[in-house]
Amino acid sequence: MLLVVTLVAGRPEGVAVALLLLGAAYATTLVVDDLPLDGRSAIVGAALLAIGELAHLSLGARSAVTQEAGAAAHRVAWIAVLALGAMALCGVVLAVADLLQTGGIAIEVVGVAAALAAVGLLVLAARQNHAG
Repeated sequence: MLLVVTLVAGRPEGVAVALLLLGAAYATTLVVDDLPLDGRSAIVGAALLAIGELAHLSLGARSAVTQEAGAAAHRVAWIAVLALGAMALCGVVLAVADLLQTGGIAIEVVGVAAALAAVGLLVLAARQNHAG
């Protein structure tokens, strides 16, 4: 609901808060259900990434002066590729984590690599947004 209000109001600051609340709700569900490893988390992460990108795209479209023909379609296609890449990467991390099931340093290395990859994807998306 907060995301809808943010988009209607045209305020980009609320997008991050809305995504934070959606992620927190999902994390709360995982804690309450006490699942050891949720395979759907890759889908949820990719969906949150796509939602954030599409929200900013729609907000940016309001203030865009003139765009080249097909620029919006190109951006939406890029967001889809980005989300699919994030989902694939998260799926690989989940598969590795499921295989390791040991706890030690190996799990932490995989977690750090996943976090760095996620941050890298966000930086890449922000650069594309800023350049495009």
